[in-house]
Amino acid sequence: MQEFTNLSYTTSEQHKDLTEARMKRDNADVEEISSKLVVWSPFSSDLSLRNIATGVVAEEGVNVHEYESIGHKIMHKMIGQPAFTFTFRRKDKAITLGQTSAIRVAPDRTIDSALLFQRFLVVSQTGELALEEVMHYELSPFLPALFEARDIFRKADKPQLAHAICDHASDAILQSVLETECHVLDGGSLLHQVPWKHGQNYGVIAQSYADFTVRHYGSATTVVFDGYEEGPSIKDNTHQRRGHNSHPIVHFTADTEFSGKKEEFLSKDVNKQTLIKMIIAELRRSDCDIVNAPGDADVDIVKAAVRASLVRESRKMGH
Repeated sequence: MQEFTNLSYTTSEQHKDLTEARMKRDNADVEEISSKLVVWSPFSSDLSLRNIATGVVAEEGVNVHEYESIGHKIMHKMIGQPAFTFTFRRKDKAITLGQTSAIRVAPDRTIDSALLFQRFLVVSQTGELALEEVMHYELSPFLPALFEARDIFRKADKPQLAHAICDHASDAILQSVLETECHVLDGGSLLHQVPWKHGQNYGVIAQSYADFTVRHYGSATTVVFDGYEEGPSIKDNTHQRRGHNSHPIVHFTADTEFSGKKEEFLSKDVNKQTLIKMIIAELRRSDCDIVNAPGDADVDIVKAAVRASLVRESRKMGH
């Protein structure tokens, strides 16, 4: 037929999506998306609103998932309004997860101590209250000798206590450190010694703590961690003092990639406790002894150091 019609039949690429290079690229993209969905499954049983890539859980005010109804409300307000003068109010817009990643917690309003003193002074001059009686009180909304702010105790002066102990037990202080066979580590201090890198998953971060511990202190090491389960703790006051910002909860697994700032992540007790469980699993694989206290671990650290010192030369590390 080709010879009879004096025509030739050939084939050619009709669309660039049918090229071999493009099909290989598409297949690679599909495989990458599939592997990510295995780690970041949108069909988990967790009902919380969160970023499936980072695990960050949305705050209560986030309503971006209701964007359609929010848009309809804005359009309803626009009816009958001049187009060039209408403004979109911020309170009417949808609130995204990125807008509430770190919410500033406003401090409680307190009474101005200077103004309180002035009022007592005026009363003492004009009323029946004597100035001597007024000066018997500290004239403060809270007791400044014990509190640095409302409901926040003053921080203990640990260096002063350490100097007092050294002076009291100066005869027991050794001039040279004996060869140490075992180390007892403060897990809370250990958390801040290992740097994190963006793009690492949390499983690699947990493994880095085990590698750091074995490399610097050996496998015959006891690590004592604080517990951060829900409920009151004697360190609640310390956490309240440090908690100037309220950072979101992160739901993550060993395969989730870390993003953000390490300090912000660790400022949330729930995040810290989940990471500690991963670190404990890696440390146990490295034959380290682990103590995970239900709350504050200071007493458990001392007990672990005393027990270890009964059988071998031990050193307590951390603060």
